Amino acid sequence: MTNTLTVKHGSLALNIPYSVFVKGTSEFNDKADEYFSMLRKRYPWLSENSIAVLKRTTAEEMQNIIEESLRGPKKARMLSGEGKHIEAIKHLESYLIDFPDDGDAWYALGEILCKIGRTDEGYKAMNHGRRMF
Repeated sequence: MTNTLTVKHGSLALNIPYSVFVKGTSEFNDKADEYFSMLRKRYPWLSENSIAVLKRTTAEEMQNIIEESLRGPKKARMLSGEGKHIEAIKHLESYLIDFPDDGDAWYALGEILCKIGRTDEGYKAMNHGRRMF
């Protein structure tokens, strides 16, 4: 896994380190000001407005990465752990329309179905997922 996020500003592509974010969020930490100040010195043609746009774009890209990581089985297991089993099942069913070959998603669906007592459906989904591994 890479520890940087590539953000483009015009023809300039920057690798922004994840270390400028509060862990697990798209919020900047104390290191961010230092990092963006360094960028301003390195690229003196970047205006204050350009830096503001870079910060906004960087935060948006990180939020997209976070949201993407919370799709499929990971999100479903999180929902199920919160007791939102039906929401988790609906999430997985929707996810599996786009990613029908995701064995982990099928297995997670089976686990959750079993939790709520729909064991026959659960075992079928789990077996389907196992066949994909």
